Amino acid sequence: MPSDEYQDFLRELKLRTNLVDTISRYVPVQKKGGRFFCVCPFHADKNPSMAINEQDGYYHCFACQATGDAIKFIMDIESIEFGEAIKILAEKANIPVPEFKKDPQAEKKKAHSDVLKQIMVEAAKFYRGNLVDEIKGKEAREYLESRGINDEISKRYGLGVSLDYETLPKYLRYKGFKLSDIKECGLIANVDKPSDMFANRVIVPIIDSMGNVVAFGGRVYHGEDKTMDVAKYKNSTNTPLFNKSYFVYGINFVKRDRKTAGPVQDLILVEGYMDVIALGTAGINNVVAGMGTALTEGQAREIKKIVSTIYVCYDGDSAGRKATFKNIDILDSVGFDVKVMSLENGEDPDEAIKNHGKEYYLKKKEEALSITEYKLKLCELAFDLKTTEGKAKYVQNAVKVLKKFADDEARLEVYAKIVSGLSGVSVDAIKKSAVSGVKVNMDDKAKPKIAPDNDEAKNRRASRFILNRIMTNAPYVNLTEISPLWFNNATHKEIYNYAVNLEKGTDFNVGLMFSTIENNDEITAILDISLKFNPYEKDREYYLGCLNTIANDYIQGRIDALSSQLNKITDSKEKRPLQIEIQDLKRKKHSTDLKDKI
Repeated sequence: MPSDEYQDFLRELKLRTNLVDTISRYVPVQKKGGRFFCVCPFHADKNPSMAINEQDGYYHCFACQATGDAIKFIMDIESIEFGEAIKILAEKANIPVPEFKKDPQAEKKKAHSDVLKQIMVEAAKFYRGNLVDEIKGKEAREYLESRGINDEISKRYGLGVSLDYETLPKYLRYKGFKLSDIKECGLIANVDKPSDMFANRVIVPIIDSMGNVVAFGGRVYHGEDKTMDVAKYKNSTNTPLFNKSYFVYGINFVKRDRKTAGPVQDLILVEGYMDVIALGTAGINNVVAGMGTALTEGQAREIKKIVSTIYVCYDGDSAGRKATFKNIDILDSVGFDVKVMSLENGEDPDEAIKNHGKEYYLKKKEEALSITEYKLKLCELAFDLKTTEGKAKYVQNAVKVLKKFADDEARLEVYAKIVSGLSGVSVDAIKKSAVSGVKVNMDDKAKPKIAPDNDEAKNRRASRFILNRIMTNAPYVNLTEISPLWFNNATHKEIYNYAVNLEKGTDFNVGLMFSTIENNDEITAILDISLKFNPYEKDREYYLGCLNTIANDYIQGRIDALSSQLNKITDSKEKRPLQIEIQDLKRKKHSTDLKDKI
């Protein structure tokens, strides 16, 4: 947490920075009914989707969920780090950036991180130097050329080559770096017998969104057929600079390109960096890759900061289809419009481009299916629809796909007709099964049931709505009616406590809060509350209902915990205090007075 002195500087900087003026230097801003809007520069926005709150100093895009203050905007639009963004804003506001008393531990940690970054830069230069060397890099260059990767593409992606096990460690030692630090970067396995982890491979630098080399990937480029015991690919393990669970390869190139070409309409997600590079050789640059087939929610959210539409194009083999089936649900869960590309004959994107060319690949993109269409297609391919048993199994699996539309009658009707057309089962029977969860049976008279809302999700939505109203200074909010104990999310507690600790008579300012609370994703979710609840007077009843929800959830949790404790006690005298407390909690739960629940 920054010092009080530093927080005071940030507060002054934000108060003297006009966010509307800051954003208008990059995109046109227009005023509509007292609000400012602009076309979002962080995704391909055709209509103004970004709202700018001039008074509170924050922006929020209702399409791609990009959210932040002036500092965050400059960081993302310029692809620079926090300190550089501060300098730009301070210069515009004519405020000198003061010298602050540094935290010794933080400074030590930063200094060490800087050393690791220097090592990675030197390693990248070393590998690159090997590749461009007329003699040393000849074989590797020929290999890359055989894959269609020319000098221009090689330079764009910073490709290099490791020639042996010894020279990289020697070079870095010559540059004055410690073996222990080189090991920490993941470049060598141990300090006793230092050897290059990526020896005898073509090297792909892994670069973060700020342009820092944080890891490496290596691919065998000679003797592959003869050396079957050597893995074709080798990637950096997690280090202090690199966490593959949150990293997405290629985002730095997309950010760099959009400065000249403008925001991209969509991105293509592929399995690995060689696929990104292969598509780049064909001039298809809106491509990113996870570090392997396992996609995490953290990676999905990183991509979501750039676009709202994603095309998934994994390898066409069974492993690729399996990964696609799993990962499209993760992408769907964070709000993407997901399309799935299918490549024939088990090809990967690299092979598809090499064998059929760019136009073929773009045609496959045009033919991409929605998540539901893709899953239904997999069901269709999995069973023999010429047989009665095959049709039955197809319908059973297709119904599982359609369950998500149990409360969306129109879409359920559309997809049920597709399944009906292939199976011969009536549309009504398919719809009934999707809604009720009961297996398809033409004589089934069961009434449709919609699964109850998940309690955890309901609590989270209620908490977010309450905090949205606190953050937007709704006139009916009374903080004394709320207990911090009711919030079961750490970030929610932080935001509530921030509000409580404001000086008396001071309104909540979202822009100022951004420097004190780090979970930007959750802040984004809170601000992304539908505008249908405005004006405030119309949503007070809903707000109070949300307070009752989180209060009663907390009380019920206490009742459950005490009841569990009570069951373990045999002595009636020891039980009595707990029984009294449980009865009191039950009374509070049924009370209509919020203050009585605290």
